[in-house]
Amino acid sequence: MQRVASSPQFQKSKRLRELLLYLGSRGLEDPNCTLREQEIGVAVLGRPSNYDTSHDTLVRVLVSHLRKKLHEYFFGEGREEPLIIEIPKGSYLPVFCARTRLQRSTEIAEETSRPAAGWRPAWLTARVVLAAAGAVVFGLAATLSATLTSHRTARPAVEAFWKQLFGNSQATYLILSDVTLIEFEKLMGGPVQLSEYEAHEFDRLAGLNIKDPVQRALAREFVNRVTTATSDVQVARDFGVLASECRLPLTIISARDVSSSVVSSMNTIILGSWRANPWVGLFEDQMNFRTDYHESPPGVQFVNRSPLAGEQPTYQAEWRRTGYCRITFLPNPRHTGNVLLISGSDVISTEAGGRFLSSEDSMVHLCQRLGLKVGHAMPHFELLLQTRIVNSTVPWFQMVAYRPHAS
Repeated sequence: MQRVASSPQFQKSKRLRELLLYLGSRGLEDPNCTLREQEIGVAVLGRPSNYDTSHDTLVRVLVSHLRKKLHEYFFGEGREEPLIIEIPKGSYLPVFCARTRLQRSTEIAEETSRPAAGWRPAWLTARVVLAAAGAVVFGLAATLSATLTSHRTARPAVEAFWKQLFGNSQATYLILSDVTLIEFEKLMGGPVQLSEYEAHEFDRLAGLNIKDPVQRALAREFVNRVTTATSDVQVARDFGVLASECRLPLTIISARDVSSSVVSSMNTIILGSWRANPWVGLFEDQMNFRTDYHESPPGVQFVNRSPLAGEQPTYQAEWRRTGYCRITFLPNPRHTGNVLLISGSDVISTEAGGRFLSSEDSMVHLCQRLGLKVGHAMPHFELLLQTRIVNSTVPWFQMVAYRPHAS
């Protein structure tokens, strides 16, 4: 256990290392004990003894991340270890078992999960996929990175920015949007507030705001089917590759599974508008380019609170023709990490923001506009991209406004 904790997989995360040692010690002292989430939060995270685990889900998030790190170790640097450590799903106590048993169970899982010849998954053509695809994206990103590393193109401006953002020994979470929420809000006739979203008060909100019993029953049924946009998965894939190239940890998670403590204290990348990802609402008041929705007729624009020379006072999106994407780099609320927000006027335009931040030419251009040399520390900033939408894709985008942020 000490050998695993001192491996490279755990060197950059003191919290994961402490979590492993705490869980392992408890499991060795009493393999039959019942270890509860609240107890872990108090012992490892310093939470108060009566804290609410339904609102603060960080223990669950960290244990999920720990499972991945253990898997990486025992199939990488620790592949010669005769014993392996697992944390079974639904439990917080680790178990110690012979490697041969794990290898056999992994082979069986791979064999049974292999698709039949000619099979094609539905999400390859669907515009919306399950948010659980985040785990698949993470694995795909790792595979792509291993394949591409040997002939990757140097991106010094991109990598310098990425390392500045997330190379601070904090965990980094990429938060996928929740597009199911948009349809629920349409039936409600207005937005779900962040406090209501974090508490999962959908049943109560449906009862209060949706008068038609048929629509109310429909809303209650589908709101629990958490989905994200294909464009978010594309961004997650590209950022996963970039994080792997920079040797920085990245965890992909659904907006529905995040807590205030994570967004307030960790590094986060938040994808989507505040209607599809309410966590954006924590920062909306700090923005120069404010999101303005109107319900009837439906539409969205970005309002420029302090227009500079050559800028427009408003940037109105035109459905399926012209969109906008706001990219903002800020400190998190506790100033213990960084936040990167990529918010499109529609789900397709959000992808343009991901492409901008992954493009060496775009990032060099941004450095020039901000008066910086490539590799120099980037100030907190806010910028707005205009996108052209053709057949649900963005073949073209350009930066139309930018400025250092007064955070």
